[in-house]
Amino acid sequence: MTRIVVITLAVALAICSTALPARAHHSHPIFYDQCKTVTVEGRVERVEWKDPHVQIYLTLDDKTTYRVEWTSLRGLTNMGIASAAQEALRFGARVVATGNPPRDGEYVRSKFPELRDYKPDPKAIDLMVIRRTDNTWSWSVRDPAPCVRK
Repeated sequence: MTRIVVITLAVALAICSTALPARAHHSHPIFYDQCKTVTVEGRVERVEWKDPHVQIYLTLDDKTTYRVEWTSLRGLTNMGIASAAQEALRFGARVVATGNPPRDGEYVRSKFPELRDYKPDPKAIDLMVIRRTDNTWSWSVRDPAPCVRK
């Protein structure tokens, strides 16, 4: 009986110790405003093909650079689109990206007080839809997060 209790407590402790990092990592509705969208058009400057999130850097015609946060490389691979995406998003490719803009820092800090120095990047987007302007390739999120008002 004691052995079962110890094992149960060990499992519960393991689950609890991983819950906060998981919450912090999978909290896009806290960091990005699902009630708003931003659309930008520009050229692919570079793409960081890595986990936990692929980062696409777009340079707009006015030379402003946006960081577009996408899903994980593992997720793209599991969806079977990683190779096509890497081919489509080569340097210089012209694309249109639509996604959610960042929330203000005060809101994020109210949810995660430990992030006292957090400042949102106003030129960041949590990607929902991306397509090449020549319409040869596109991707969109399957299940967008619902709008969560402040």
